[in-house]
Amino acid sequence: MPDQLSAVRLQPDPYDALLARLRREYVPFSVTWELTHRCNLRCIMCYNVPTGRPELSTAGCLDVLEQLAAAGTLRLTFTGGEILMRRDFFAIAGRARALGFALDLKTNGVLITPTLADRIASLDPVGVDLSLLGATPETSDAIMGGRDTLPAILRAARLLIERGVRVRFNTLLLDLNLAERQQLLDLAAELGVYCQQTFKISPGDDGNRCAESHQLDVAEMAAVLTVDCMPLQTSDHSPDGRTCQVGLASCLISPEGIVYPCVELRIAVGDLRQQRFAEIWADALILRQLRERHIRANLPDCRVCSLAIYCEGRCAGLAWKEHGDPYAGHTLACRHAQARYLERHPGQAIPETPYLRRSTFASRPVCR
Repeated sequence: MPDQLSAVRLQPDPYDALLARLRREYVPFSVTWELTHRCNLRCIMCYNVPTGRPELSTAGCLDVLEQLAAAGTLRLTFTGGEILMRRDFFAIAGRARALGFALDLKTNGVLITPTLADRIASLDPVGVDLSLLGATPETSDAIMGGRDTLPAILRAARLLIERGVRVRFNTLLLDLNLAERQQLLDLAAELGVYCQQTFKISPGDDGNRCAESHQLDVAEMAAVLTVDCMPLQTSDHSPDGRTCQVGLASCLISPEGIVYPCVELRIAVGDLRQQRFAEIWADALILRQLRERHIRANLPDCRVCSLAIYCEGRCAGLAWKEHGDPYAGHTLACRHAQARYLERHPGQAIPETPYLRRSTFASRPVCR
């Protein structure tokens, strides 16, 4: 019996094996689609910058869904902006489910009523991510730029849970809500909902870095990691190791139908008003470059960094936003590695990374 159990444990996970095969074959397994940049709130860390171009029409969106299905996409994430600001959201999402997509929805939750909760439940989504950014009404409203946001979000969570919808809270930890971190976890626990807490503040799509003034510092990150006892998820440090999966099996579609490698890397690779998705995915130069070049060998700072074993991976998009080079390092990855080091070596001096030593982006911007 022990031998049989060991053999079972050694079997590769079928889902992981499927994803590995899809990445090898460059199948666009997972697509994130920003249906709109319109929103009912004004969150201080929002990175979306509306372009002023018209959004894809309902008919245009339905056509793109057909193209994605033909290209092999299996998982589709609808996000915004606020997805419920589109009056045709349920027409689009309903067609997506009819085509067999596994559907993930991201919403701030404030607009969800019992009627809308019924309609969301009828879509049978894989899950709905709700923003939870403050455990008190004052903090939630200050961060999200609205009124009565916290009770509205908690009401939305309850409405969805009552209808059997899987709910997850997304919390971006900032200097404004760090003191309420445990309260945020407690609110989620009371509802039986998982709360994912992250550190990453993204620069605006127009390069604005003001939101980074609210980024946790290294000591604050280390304290959170220590309390949560989060295991270290190291990235592949071999010469051919990839630092992220961008360009292999996923991409982003903007409200206007522009295709990008990912939500951070806003280098346009094609326009769905003018090209078919399959053509863009197969032929776009930047996607082909990312598939071939986005390896650790292109990161000289990382190869000699003493904190490499604490690094959980860098983001090509954040590197590009910092200084226009998707193949370079970036500040947040280094700060996170420093926090991991401090978590494991409390009280010791934090080594500097080669990238931070020469970077002009290492300090937080001062914005008013």
